[in-house]
Amino acid sequence: MVYLYRFVGYVLRSCYDFIAGIRTGDAHVLSNYALAIIAMAVIFKIVLMPLTIKQSKSMAKTQALSEQIKEIQKKYGNDTQTIARKQQELYKEAGVNPMSGCLPLLLQMPILIAMYRVVLMPTKFVFTEPGLYESINTSFFWIPDMKLADATMILPLLASVIQFFSSRLMRASMPQQSSGNKEQDAAMKQTNDMMSIVMPVMLFFMYRALPAAIPLYIGTNMLLSTLEQVFVKNRVVNRVKNEGN
Repeated sequence: MVYLYRFVGYVLRSCYDFIAGIRTGDAHVLSNYALAIIAMAVIFKIVLMPLTIKQSKSMAKTQALSEQIKEIQKKYGNDTQTIARKQQELYKEAGVNPMSGCLPLLLQMPILIAMYRVVLMPTKFVFTEPGLYESINTSFFWIPDMKLADATMILPLLASVIQFFSSRLMRASMPQQSSGNKEQDAAMKQTNDMMSIVMPVMLFFMYRALPAAIPLYIGTNMLLSTLEQVFVKNRVVNRVKNEGN
């Protein structure tokens, strides 16, 4: 993991040096360091975008199979094992993987963990020159130092709200998997609806105790994800649906 920490630290430092080189002065309300964190979120989002587009295409193809899945469920009734097996056979024949939507998230988690370590130890992974980190401005509007938690809790709240709407939009674009049991499916939907509310609340309480750089990074990432979902849904997914018609 140390190599990943150093890589994320290198990217953050590169963003900081680039911004500091083109920006005249370092405004106290919005530091180059805070802008570098935002820029890093943009870079990682762009790098992972091809995977997101690929997963969206796969999910669109899965949605196109919904009528065939309903026919399987109707044919085999309450035989959930046969339904599941037939669905998997259908997905395999169509060349889609319903679980492919997890890949971008799995790749983002190690980066987020590394980001946490990097902002906690900026002198080890980002600003390695002695005294450099202490000499630069690390503020973000009302937050004097991005290494500190946001005492006002405004940034954690914003990040949680953005995450709530982003997850709702993502769920709306995902194909609805069915087990063939209406009661089980209804219970699963209710659980998912509840989790979409509970998770942002839980994350809010977690963010309020973390360095402000973390909710800033995650909030930026989630905002970009929301915009990305709109783009993917309007362009990529609709194109796949038109090709299937």
